[in-house]
Amino acid sequence: MTSHDRKKLSELILFILDKTGGVDFYHAFKILYFAEMKHLAKWGSGFVPDEFCALKYGPVPTHLYDAVKELNHPQMILSEELSEVIQYAGEDAPDVLLPKREADLKYLAKSEIEALEQSIEENKSLTFGQLMRKSHDEAWEEANRRTNGTNVISPVSMARVLNADDAMLEYIEEQMQIESALK
Repeated sequence: MTSHDRKKLSELILFILDKTGGVDFYHAFKILYFAEMKHLAKWGSGFVPDEFCALKYGPVPTHLYDAVKELNHPQMILSEELSEVIQYAGEDAPDVLLPKREADLKYLAKSEIEALEQSIEENKSLTFGQLMRKSHDEAWEEANRRTNGTNVISPVSMARVLNADDAMLEYIEEQMQIESALK
């Protein structure tokens, strides 16, 4: 993960925390997942520099999830950087994340902000169970069913959930192939 990717993840989480006043990391991750889906379906590209994996309670951004888990005792570079900008609310709300500063919007495109704001509005008030059911969509199911290999959720599958047309799905697939070839 590049330093720019780590910075982008930090600013994305800060944006969500700014707009919500602080939420538990479960809500933050699902808001991010649904915003990524919206952006993929509308624009054919993702903006979250992380892979979403299908875990028991729904999709999580892999690196961000690992970093948040060790926020109080950072060992990864991402955890160290996150600990400078977000914090846990405290003993009364051990899973709630709070911002230490406002998000730097120069790291977010207008289309990304739009997707995030829509996702925040749609998901911030849902219960844990409602979010879990909503996020256990076809893309999550497909990745969760795999018995060999990875449980990474495909961006094509994410866009398909929101009824992206065939041309958009083909475009996303082509972009994934190009990105893979450049690595």
